[in-house]
Amino acid sequence: MRSKARETVFIYLFSRLFNPSDEGLFAVLKKDLNSDDAEFATKLLDSVIEKEETYLEKISNLSVGYKLNRLYAADKCALLLGMAELDNFIETPTPVVIDEAVNIVAKYSTENSTDFVNGILAEYSKERK
Repeated sequence: MRSKARETVFIYLFSRLFNPSDEGLFAVLKKDLNSDDAEFATKLLDSVIEKEETYLEKISNLSVGYKLNRLYAADKCALLLGMAELDNFIETPTPVVIDEAVNIVAKYSTENSTDFVNGILAEYSKERK
């Protein structure tokens, strides 16, 4: 299962919000993954970074009533992760992608974050079709 790979990317994205210059952290975090998961994590992170500004703009548009700079950092990172996976890993079913992002915020964010992330990613997936 790729849950640990997704969580590794999430942790790196979250850390990068506070220390953008620590590029070596991702290599350290990946050491705990098997080779397939490490490859998946690298591709997922690259996908997030490649279109991060586009995803942030989309999050801002979809989160009606919430300014992007007021969102919880953990929620923002999980949304970036989910959007990148929805766009670039079409072999993974949409419900799995959304569920994985929701599980991450259930572990790292607030009680209300699960509904918020679920709603934003569900709406994003509808718009993509």
